[in-house]
Amino acid sequence: MSMSIDEEKELGGASPTGQHKSPTISANGNPDLVEIDWDEGDPQNPYNWTLSRKWLTLTACALITITTIANATSQSIMATWGPDWFHCSRLTFILGLCLYNLAVAVTPMFLAPLSEHLGRNVIYQVSGWIVALLFLPQALSHNIHGYLAARWFQGMASSVGNSMVGGTIADMFGYKERGQLMNFFTLTVFVGQGLGGLTMGWTGQLVGLQWCFGAQGIASAVSGIFSLLFLRETRGNIILRRRAKRMTNETGLLHMSKYDLTSTHKSTAQQLTKSVGLPLKMLLTEPIVIALTLWIGFAWAIIFLGGTSTILVFEQYGFSPGESGSIQSCIGIGGIMGYLTSFHQEHLFHKAAARSPTGRASPEARLYWAAIGGLIFPSATLAFGWTGRPPIHWAVPAFFLCLSYWGIFSMYLGTFNYVADAYEQNSSSAQAAHSMVRNGFSGIFPLFARQMYVKMGYPQASSLIAGLGFALAIAPFMLIKYGARLRAKSPITTKLVGQI
Repeated sequence: MSMSIDEEKELGGASPTGQHKSPTISANGNPDLVEIDWDEGDPQNPYNWTLSRKWLTLTACALITITTIANATSQSIMATWGPDWFHCSRLTFILGLCLYNLAVAVTPMFLAPLSEHLGRNVIYQVSGWIVALLFLPQALSHNIHGYLAARWFQGMASSVGNSMVGGTIADMFGYKERGQLMNFFTLTVFVGQGLGGLTMGWTGQLVGLQWCFGAQGIASAVSGIFSLLFLRETRGNIILRRRAKRMTNETGLLHMSKYDLTSTHKSTAQQLTKSVGLPLKMLLTEPIVIALTLWIGFAWAIIFLGGTSTILVFEQYGFSPGESGSIQSCIGIGGIMGYLTSFHQEHLFHKAAARSPTGRASPEARLYWAAIGGLIFPSATLAFGWTGRPPIHWAVPAFFLCLSYWGIFSMYLGTFNYVADAYEQNSSSAQAAHSMVRNGFSGIFPLFARQMYVKMGYPQASSLIAGLGFALAIAPFMLIKYGARLRAKSPITTKLVGQI
């Protein structure tokens, strides 16, 4: 999930504050050219859409996100039956999760220039049906190589739910409305992660692995149909460009949108260089990006490692696959807890803004609950590891799992908002760096999860994770204390420092 201020400024619609521009139709110094911009209150401007239309759009995006993220997290419980179906080892089957997440990690950097030319809607529509159709070879074939290939391409298509929804929200809502909507969208990510294991654990146990793929394919098709019915283009510059083309055809006089006349057009190669090169550069040279990326990347990967560790721990209680998969609902419960505390984080941020002479809070004010979550996560992971064994009731380690995911939610949300504020016009590149590492780690960690827990012992393995979590938890505290100094030394953030 990513959303950037620089992307919003390219939309050709309302300003970031939600104030709409006055009508503009001018010759731009050329009598053969008509420049068009949004009229005040134009109903085709996504900022002016009715609330019902906006929420239908958000619902379509939520369905895309939930189905694609559930597809990822369900793989751990499906590994109960996958090796028999594909005649392979468990590790080879889990490689499908690795390929899926690695594809999610790298694809968004190539989608940015594509959405600039085609818009968001066509990418949503095409990718949604690719995801749905790629469940067919997984459900109907026993060939492991075909399965792994399908998982890679499915991950590429599924990356849309990870990378574009934040921009869609920015297309339709002003700055003040957007904050809690982004928090709610983050909640849908965690709910989707929880639903993956919950639904597929019982599906596989009751009707077999083939219907795990079949049920997810049906869910993706339903999402695709909903998108066809209700999802429309939200990117303002694309809507204006299409309007200009239509008016040119109708009048015979060349019309161009204000965006196309004023923007600096770059070739696809130049756009790819920026969308791929700048995130990598920031990942290697920006201390803030490096620290936060390692911190949240590690925590995010533990969600996917936890898909294996929870199965092992709760097998000690005699849990069936369906019951073990149900424990994954702790991710959603932790997400709900994090969403509720996000209201307090917003309150603290606005208090910091009120105290500031400029009326604008520093980006570090975004990290208060993230820092707390960074301590909750390893503490709860440690408690989970040492309480997850009979005769201690199974509800005790499940409770600590909920707390652990609560911490991760707060970490993720705080990091996302901090980067958006600290890097402003380059935030999309910083978010891309985060996404690449976060999903890359999530693809690698499940490959060694079972071996680590079996060879080290369940409590000891959780203790190792907790120890690394505590070590990395220093990052937000250091940024709260020294973040302004680090930003002042960065050529990318220096301009913003002077405004706070």
